[in-house]
Amino acid sequence: MTRRHPAAERGFSLIVSLVLLVLITLVALASMRAVAMQSRMSASAYDRNLAFQAAETALREAEQIAVGALPGTFPASGCTGIYCATPAAGDTARWADATFTSWTTTTSAVSANAVAPQAIVEYMGSGANWFGCMQEIPRPPNCTTPRYRVTARSTAEGRATVLVQSDDAAP
Repeated sequence: MTRRHPAAERGFSLIVSLVLLVLITLVALASMRAVAMQSRMSASAYDRNLAFQAAETALREAEQIAVGALPGTFPASGCTGIYCATPAAGDTARWADATFTSWTTTTSAVSANAVAPQAIVEYMGSGANWFGCMQEIPRPPNCTTPRYRVTARSTAEGRATVLVQSDDAAP
């Protein structure tokens, strides 16, 4: 059995220790980065959930306003408060138009952290309540009812944006 010279082995354990230390540091940095990413994703999901709840609450409030609207409430053109006239054919939808500024802030509140939601109610004309009622002679008095498109949104700079919409008929 031959003995190695002690001077030839000097520093080898130091190199192995340093390599292991670098590997452990890289693993720790990678796991910290993953935790930070998961934290950002969780915050984003929370913000979107708050925005959705706020928009949904505003939608329900605006639907109640729409079905309770009296004849003559809606303007002939443009918007007055939450009420908007029937959109003209070929026009850009109000909810898709970035320059539309007649959104009405609703009174519904979901949380102190949520953005105040906004809504509009558009009159869409009258529609048949059942298939074929327009062909009946004489036409039944409850054949048609007013139709409304209700749109609500929750949006703010740097926050989640949610837009929800429903079509409603007066009772």
